[in-house]
Amino acid sequence: MKKLNALILILFLTTIINHTFAQVNTPYMHHKEFQAAESNKLFLRFENLNFVKNNEYSGEFSKGATWIGYIASPKLVYYPSSNFRIEAGVRLQKYSGREDFTETEPIFSAIYKPSDKIEFIMGSLNQNNNHNLSEPMFEPERYFMETAENGFQFLYNAPKLQFQTWINWEKFILENDPFQERFTFGLSGNWQVNQSSKTKLSIPLEVIFTHRGGEIDSSEGSVQTVGNYGSGLVLKKNISNSKITSWHVKAMGYFFSDNSSEKDYLFDKGHAFFPQLGITTKKSKLNLGYWNAYHFASSRGSKLFQSIAIDTPGYFEERRELATLNYYHEHKIASGIHFGGKLDVYYDLKNSSENWAAAIYLRINGDFFLKKVKWNR
Repeated sequence: MKKLNALILILFLTTIINHTFAQVNTPYMHHKEFQAAESNKLFLRFENLNFVKNNEYSGEFSKGATWIGYIASPKLVYYPSSNFRIEAGVRLQKYSGREDFTETEPIFSAIYKPSDKIEFIMGSLNQNNNHNLSEPMFEPERYFMETAENGFQFLYNAPKLQFQTWINWEKFILENDPFQERFTFGLSGNWQVNQSSKTKLSIPLEVIFTHRGGEIDSSEGSVQTVGNYGSGLVLKKNISNSKITSWHVKAMGYFFSDNSSEKDYLFDKGHAFFPQLGITTKKSKLNLGYWNAYHFASSRGSKLFQSIAIDTPGYFEERRELATLNYYHEHKIASGIHFGGKLDVYYDLKNSSENWAAAIYLRINGDFFLKKVKWNR
């Protein structure tokens, strides 16, 4: 029955692929684009994500779960000048059926944009599309399972090169705290090799470092430093006058390295190869892939792609092989309001078993102009 349900979902969703929509990836898109013309203006901004996600997972590597709830972030947005923005508000995370909010936290961002290509952010970070990181490097569900990212971020966006680097400081320590500091450093980017409008060749890059340690705490925990790296080639072909507007072939190599003082993993090095084929339409995106990993682990990545079963201590497989299918469909209801659905299927080729997840999302982003306020020193 489980296999039949998954097959029905695949057939149903793939039949509604139509029209063109550029770069449909995930529902996690909330960062407001910088508007220089809004200098000295004050806005009330509302960002919201309602989600229902059912993970039908079984086996050693990940347990099934159902996530249902919302994240709401009302905030004030003010432009003291044409190249600087301040955002201040609150992030409310609520799971349905819980009496209280799971997380309630203040959010504050200072955003400086000295040129059309460069943007600096301090405070609450721009988490759009999970920093363009892939599942083996970063679990998408972290967006609604964890608190907002806070730290420092630098973004560069030019026609030939786009990249961002950031530090998410997850736990800060004071002297003699009984716990260690934790932070994540990340870098993601894409270099466009050619400038053709029809056929594009690009080189993506993904880097994640996670650190646990500190010098002024009283904890006896060991220092942990784990690195993950990914790069490869992407060939994309744009198609005119067709329901399928583009297709792409992507081949990525991934590497894992544990440089901790005391190893947290059963092995300290590993690698993986992940070729994928995808098509894009106006409202949808479909990807098919093959994951082959040897001694691969990731401190922030999806559990299903790792060689170590995090949910089953002591269990691991030297080599993991998965056939993957990812489908996302999104429909624009009104300006700033989008409704979407997602299906992910992972077939374990070695163990002849499948895991799948289905989700629906409602994303709302809106701004309300309040008044003009002159910035005084």
